[in-house]
Amino acid sequence: MKYNFEFEHVLFGLNRSLFQCIIKTLKYEKISIEIMKVVIVGNNVAGTFSANNISLLRKDVEIEIFTQESYSYYTRVKLPELIHGEIQANDLIVFKDDWYKDKNIKLNLNSKVTKIDPDQKNLFIAGKEDPVSYDKLILALGSVPNIPPIKNAREMVGKGVFTLRTIDDALEIKEFIRKSKAEKAIIIGGGLLGLELANQIKKANLDTTVIEFFPRLLPRQLDDECSLMLKEEIEKKGIKVVVSATTEEIISNGAVTGIKLKDGQMFKSDIILIQAGIRATIDLAQNSGLETNRGIIVNKFLETSKKDIFAVGDCVEYKNQTWGIIPACMEQSKIVAASVLGLKKIEYKGTTPKNTLKIVGMELTSIGIFDPSKEVGGGWDILKKADKKDCCYQKLVLKDNKLKGAILFGDTQAMSFVYKKIEQDVTKKELMEILELYLYKCSNCGAEYDETKMELLFENLPEDWRCPKCKHLKEGFEKI
Repeated sequence: MKYNFEFEHVLFGLNRSLFQCIIKTLKYEKISIEIMKVVIVGNNVAGTFSANNISLLRKDVEIEIFTQESYSYYTRVKLPELIHGEIQANDLIVFKDDWYKDKNIKLNLNSKVTKIDPDQKNLFIAGKEDPVSYDKLILALGSVPNIPPIKNAREMVGKGVFTLRTIDDALEIKEFIRKSKAEKAIIIGGGLLGLELANQIKKANLDTTVIEFFPRLLPRQLDDECSLMLKEEIEKKGIKVVVSATTEEIISNGAVTGIKLKDGQMFKSDIILIQAGIRATIDLAQNSGLETNRGIIVNKFLETSKKDIFAVGDCVEYKNQTWGIIPACMEQSKIVAASVLGLKKIEYKGTTPKNTLKIVGMELTSIGIFDPSKEVGGGWDILKKADKKDCCYQKLVLKDNKLKGAILFGDTQAMSFVYKKIEQDVTKKELMEILELYLYKCSNCGAEYDETKMELLFENLPEDWRCPKCKHLKEGFEKI
């Protein structure tokens, strides 16, 4: 995109509005300057923060975002609260119009991109005749809810079967519950969003059941012990939980009436909400000749197979892996911003899974490797502190004196330490102090009670407990 203007010296690093003012007013010497135009498809977390990071790196770049959404960037984490009515749609909006204006980012809502012409560097918008040109293109296409191969599931979408991914989805679910006067709800999927959705549906006074395919809830974030603790807390809220359950069929008579499991069990329901993971959105890229697999294939600089086209966020596949988590989107948005501007100094090396959020009112942090039993090789060390009475569970995982992962549930005081030290060298003593785990020694025979290796904390042992070695009383142990 070229601007012709006349002035005595070329100026760089100016505020964009001042830069454009100079273009219009100064008339000394004719010079032609080309301003880079970056187009981003998608206003999700990956697309929005890619735009923001480009703007931070350079002011003299024209940035334009196209999205089929009706709203500017909003957080998806609290979408379930919109159904219950705890919040309104506007409360979810993170960046208002002024933010885009201040960043000189042009946002085009309700604009679905239907086709990309990589050779001519054009893209086409539904309902618009003229193509949109670009110098660099970033695809932040996001992901869509996965609907498992359940009989009648797809046929009943919008007629009692729903997925939750957008504000419009939440409003549609809320309206269906109101109009149908639904009393029973089933959530298929016991992941993060599924459980929070169940919590909000229960708050809306519906009889609520969670159906989970895996043997435990949050299989990607929790181990067996912590997952069981979470299940018990959820059931205390009046939400029924069924694990190791495969949904075979949605039962209907024109309207949803329930589900049938593979083992023959039947559950009645007026509404079914499927939260069974996500799939990368790749159709636009695939139809435009870009290399795709489960996601859009990118290299270490997040470049796709077509020149000057980049991809970021949930839609990306790098080294046969997709992520679908916010930390990956944030990390990739910094890398793609630099790559687009030709500053190829940062390489993408994958993202360590990190989740910190409230799940059914309980604080949870899950990061990295939390179940070493599934990993290759030995040398793993686990420090664990479980308090079922207060529903607290803390687990730190080490290998070769490096912190490799953690679960913090109910008590997240160690969160800042974990985030700072992940993949860094740590000592067992450091971690014992963080978790407030101690070593006790028998004053009679020298036997040790190491809380990091025991199911019960020393203080929770019965008063008549005795030293396993010499039968000395509990009071004869000293903290060392």
